[in-house]
Amino acid sequence: METIKIAHLYYDLMNLYGEHGNILALRHHLEAHKVRVITHYLSIEDEIDFSKYDIFYIGSGNKEAFHLVLDDVMKRKDDFINAFKKKKFFFITGNALDLFGKSYHTLEGAKYETLGFFSYETHETDFRIVGEQVYETPKLEHEIIGFQNRCSTMKFVSDPHLFDVKVGTGYVPKSLVEGICKNHFYGTYLLGPLFIRNPYFTEYVVSEILKFKKTLYTPYVDELEIKAYEEYQKNLLHEELSEKNETKEN
Repeated sequence: METIKIAHLYYDLMNLYGEHGNILALRHHLEAHKVRVITHYLSIEDEIDFSKYDIFYIGSGNKEAFHLVLDDVMKRKDDFINAFKKKKFFFITGNALDLFGKSYHTLEGAKYETLGFFSYETHETDFRIVGEQVYETPKLEHEIIGFQNRCSTMKFVSDPHLFDVKVGTGYVPKSLVEGICKNHFYGTYLLGPLFIRNPYFTEYVVSEILKFKKTLYTPYVDELEIKAYEEYQKNLLHEELSEKNETKEN
């Protein structure tokens, strides 16, 4: 039996929107493929042997938690970069994505060096981007649905994006692309949690994990997950149509 080890990093600080649900959904799909999953919950000051893990996950946190985590990840910069170069899987959601560009800039003008995986800078904004999102990806025929609540934007992005924006916000307002996808790094501002709300996407990343591990892959479908996904899509479409009708009436 194949064994996959997941490091849920900063689980106690970066779990603002219940993003721990991503780990549960990922685990569920992996176990459906007869994979043994071991999850370790790790945080600041814990000793972490990055070579032991196949997957690293970081969710979203508030501003104070973000800066605590930023200080810790920079102490482990070489470990993070080596894991990325070895094509370990990274699943990064919410403002944890701000940790992986070149720098983070505050409204007050402070500049913080970040991990430097990618070319972008992130800048804190004096406005908040909040709302439901509908994205697309050539990797799937099904839409990606989720929610954003952030106060930062990306600049100088040159790395491959993860999603195309159908409804909502990308790197900056009016941008048509969002997220980062390179090697086995999947990063997005989408909350939800992403994997629970998008079973087709979850199954896609599981197929990529198993392919990398050279494990036989047979598609898995959880009918309850699919039903919930379709119901949410329908409700989201209804809300969009209602908002358009209200706009016309006004």
